[in-house]
Amino acid sequence: MTDQRKRIAIVGGNFAGLTAAIKLSRRHAVTVIDPSRHFEWAPGIHEILSSVKTPQGLRLDRAAIVKQAGHRFLRDRVTVLEPAQGRLVTAGGHELAFDACIVAVGALWNTHHVPGVARHAMSFRSVADGLAIEQRLDSLVRESTPLRIVIAGGGLSGVEALGEILRRHRDDAGLSIELVESGARLLPGLPASLDADLRRICEPYAVSFRTRTTIASVSAKGVRLADGTRLRSELTLWTAGLAPPALLRESGLAPPPQVWADVHATLQSCHFDNVFAVGDAAQLPHAVGKQAYNAIDMGALAAANAVRFLAGRALKPFCRHPSRSWLRSATCRPTWSRAAPWLPARRWPVPRKASTRCSWRRWHPATC
Repeated sequence: MTDQRKRIAIVGGNFAGLTAAIKLSRRHAVTVIDPSRHFEWAPGIHEILSSVKTPQGLRLDRAAIVKQAGHRFLRDRVTVLEPAQGRLVTAGGHELAFDACIVAVGALWNTHHVPGVARHAMSFRSVADGLAIEQRLDSLVRESTPLRIVIAGGGLSGVEALGEILRRHRDDAGLSIELVESGARLLPGLPASLDADLRRICEPYAVSFRTRTTIASVSAKGVRLADGTRLRSELTLWTAGLAPPALLRESGLAPPPQVWADVHATLQSCHFDNVFAVGDAAQLPHAVGKQAYNAIDMGALAAANAVRFLAGRALKPFCRHPSRSWLRSATCRPTWSRAAPWLPARRWPVPRKASTRCSWRRWHPATC
């Protein structure tokens, strides 16, 4: 018997993509495509650096999640996306037709084309990245090598990495950390008072902050700043921003000069009515932080709007929840359990406060 259900393809299986899949009923023929077997709990990756979390505790099987929702999972990478034709092709040679597509491809490590970054710096985007950094730190300690560390990027990822390194290695002899941020202050986009709080917390430790500073190059021995200053480093972490996947540009979802997929407030593509872009890949008319809790909300709305689009009904706009903040929602158990019920609570020992501040709590109780 021919399947008469409308076909919805979901490209990407992280927070936004999986939430969309769970929200879609079996009345639609849904296929989730992602090249990786595991969904990773991104808000907990930084705690691998201090061995508080393990890789096994931060991963779930994508196929099992999608199967539980009654949908199909295809472990593959989409290489061609043709919205106008309602067609996509994967690296494995699969060709899928769709009536609506939800693009949740996330973002990539951004080296900003700085010489030496790709070869000598370590990324901090995945469980494997966190494990590699932890192993590098342990190796330096075993070899009695001074822990001279440079962290490029003073956003959430850089500050979380700083907190976890101090949690485990603050008493190690020879520890020194330089955090370099190109912006005017630490944690840009968050309350300005956090900059002063962070500096105060780190005063007892060998931590230096360099704002309004850019890195010109990275080598095996350290980094060179734009003003010519050289910083010795045995470990350079690069957390300086995100880059868009090429698929966004190649598919026409982000035509130049756009970088990310520009969408209407409804998350519907500005260029193709049958495509909805969500999560890190989406550029809304109003700024929305590239955080997991926003991705969950966007995934849920994209699923609902895809159904509305296929039924010829009016779409609803994305509204960020007014109570959401980085301190309350980024790792709040009640928030996750309501928004993403597919996450088994017993597998995720989520802290009751935001992870960044909890990184400081365990070794500096007065700060939280």
